[in-house]
Amino acid sequence: MHKYNKFFIFENLDTVRKISLGKFWGVEIVITSLVWLGPFLFFALHFVLNLLNFNLTLTERLSQSFYFTIAVEITTMIHALGHIISGKIVKSPMDELLITALRDVNRYHGDQSQIKSTTHLGRALGGPVINIIVGVICIFIAPTIPSGFWSNLNASMISVNLFFGIGGFLPIPSVDGAVIWREVKNLVSKK
Repeated sequence: MHKYNKFFIFENLDTVRKISLGKFWGVEIVITSLVWLGPFLFFALHFVLNLLNFNLTLTERLSQSFYFTIAVEITTMIHALGHIISGKIVKSPMDELLITALRDVNRYHGDQSQIKSTTHLGRALGGPVINIIVGVICIFIAPTIPSGFWSNLNASMISVNLFFGIGGFLPIPSVDGAVIWREVKNLVSKK
């Protein structure tokens, strides 16, 4: 166990090898050497949780876990893009996006205590808001998609994006909601 486990980070960020992939819109993109484990861990997690549904065949369990894993990987990228966009909007983008096996970490260099509450709030809202928007879009396009691969993937995209979006507002340490509600409280107390 290491100090990052409590933040749902599989790797020890003090010792794991980090690999720079370059920059995207001015943000350094870095992955850990264990990032490849992510899809396998999400597949296994979904498969194990899906064992509670006794009405599914093995093929159905495997295919649902497959769609879930793809949706998680896409949704994580969408979430990160939301943070990059919102950081640009408030003119204070993250310095580095660290992609780990289980989650992404927005890293800001320098003293963040001098950053305005509205800036912190704007940066934190980007990920959850874009996930909710994508989830709602997927709901609206669902009736137009014929059954099969794309329909199944869209169903997973709906649930995963809404989970990321709504879950992102929960006041859990190291989750966007902790920053959102802290900064809302700061703004309200200043009035």
